Amino acid sequence: MSTLPTFHNEKTLPHRPKASKSLANKWLAALMITSAFSLVGTVGWYVWVGAQPPAPPQAVALVASPTPLPLREVKLTLNDVTRTLVTSYLLPYDILREQGITLGAHDAVWLDELPVPSADVVLWSQPISHIRIAQAITITLSDDAETQTHHTHARTVGEALAEANKVLYVADSVQPPLNTPLEDGMQIVITRASSLEIVVDGVTIQARARGATVADALSEVGVTLVGLDYSIPAETTPLTEGMRITIMRISEETLYEDEPIPYDVTYEPRADLPLDTRETLRSGQAGILRHYTRVRYANGVEVGREPAGSEVIQAAQNAVIAYGTNVVIYTLNTPEGTLEYWRKLRVYATSYHPAAVGGNTRTAIGETLRKGIVGADPTIIPFRTRVYVPNYGIGMIADTGGARSSRYWIDLGYSDEDWVSWSRYVDVYLLTPVPANINYLLPEWQPMRGRPDSGK
Repeated sequence: MSTLPTFHNEKTLPHRPKASKSLANKWLAALMITSAFSLVGTVGWYVWVGAQPPAPPQAVALVASPTPLPLREVKLTLNDVTRTLVTSYLLPYDILREQGITLGAHDAVWLDELPVPSADVVLWSQPISHIRIAQAITITLSDDAETQTHHTHARTVGEALAEANKVLYVADSVQPPLNTPLEDGMQIVITRASSLEIVVDGVTIQARARGATVADALSEVGVTLVGLDYSIPAETTPLTEGMRITIMRISEETLYEDEPIPYDVTYEPRADLPLDTRETLRSGQAGILRHYTRVRYANGVEVGREPAGSEVIQAAQNAVIAYGTNVVIYTLNTPEGTLEYWRKLRVYATSYHPAAVGGNTRTAIGETLRKGIVGADPTIIPFRTRVYVPNYGIGMIADTGGARSSRYWIDLGYSDEDWVSWSRYVDVYLLTPVPANINYLLPEWQPMRGRPDSGK
C-alpha cells in the first residue's frame, strides 16, 4: 500500500473548526477513491479541509504535488487565437496562472470543448489538453430611450445585437455599423425607424422609416408623388409612430363638347331670274365651336371640373342665294274676265264681318268693312294692293290683323248679310299695275301651325 504524499497549501484557507479524526479519515478515503491517479504521483490535488461541505471558489485552497512532473503540450485558445504551450501542469487553473491569465466573471471557458463556468475552473481536477477562452467585454447598448449594459463574447456589433436578441428592421439605424469589431466600453446606438402604413395605388404597405417628416418617409419607402399628387397628412407633417399615410393620385382629363356655329345667308339679286324664284349659289355650312372642360380625379374618383376655354374648330360658311327681280306679267281667266297679275302667293284664307269684330266696320286704312275688303300682313302684301282670290273675287288689301304663326294669310271681308266662312289654303293673285316699290325678297313660306297645306 502506497503512502499518501505530503501536501502543502499555496493559499491560506479560512479558519475552520477541527474535525474529528474519524471524519477526516472519511474525507481522505473519498479523495483516494475519486483520484486514484494521484497515488502514482502524477497529479496535483485540490482538497477541502474540515467537516463542512465544499466552500465557494474563493474559499478553495489549491494544493499542488511537490513531485516534479514531466513537460507536456497544451493548446490554449484565447479569443480565437490558438497557441501551443509546453508546461508541467495538468490542471487548467495552474496552467492559466502560469500564463498570467485571470478569468473574469463573464468569460466563457471550454475545457477540452466542455463548457465550464469561469468560477468553476478552480475546481477542475482532471488533466486537460485544450483550454479555450472567450473573454467577455462590456458594452453599452442604447435602443431608442432604453440603455443597458451587456457583457458579451461577440466579435462584431452585429453579433452582439444578435446575442442581445435585438431585432433590427431594414430602416433602423445602427452606429457603429454592424460589421464593426467590438471594443471594451463601446457604445452601440440603435435608432429605431417609425412603423407606418402607406395606402397607395390601391395597396396598403406596412413600412418603417427613420425620416423626420412624411416626405422623408415616402422617399425612404420609394413612393413618389408626381405632378398634382399629394399625401394625407401633408408632406411637411412630422412623422409619428403608427402613422397612416394616404397617397392621393391626381389625374386630369380634358373633355370637350361641340356647339354648332350657325351660318348666315347672303342674298344676291338676279335680274335674269323671275320674281319669287331663288337659286343657291353656295350652300351654307355650320361652323364648330368647341368648349373644353378640365375634369380632375383623385384616386380615380371625380372631384371637380372647370371650364378650360373654347376654340373655333371650323368656321361657319355662309350660304349665298340669288333671288329673282324679273317681274313678269301673267294672265288669268276668271269669272270676272281675264286678269293680269304679276305675283302669286299661297296663303291661308279666313273671313270676317262686322258682327265678328264687335260691330266695328272701319278698317286699318279707313275703309268700310264689306265684301272686297281684304286683310293681310302688309309686309307681304302692301295696303291698297288689288288681289284676286278664286271663289271670292277681286278685293283690295285694306286691313290687317294680329300676329299669326305664319305671315302668309288673308282675311276676306264681308258684310253681316253676305258673310261666308273661309278656312283653307288658297292662291292669291296680285293684280296689275305693278307697284313702284316691290319687296323682291319675301320671307320663306311656311304653313299655319297645325294646319298643313296638303295642296301645295
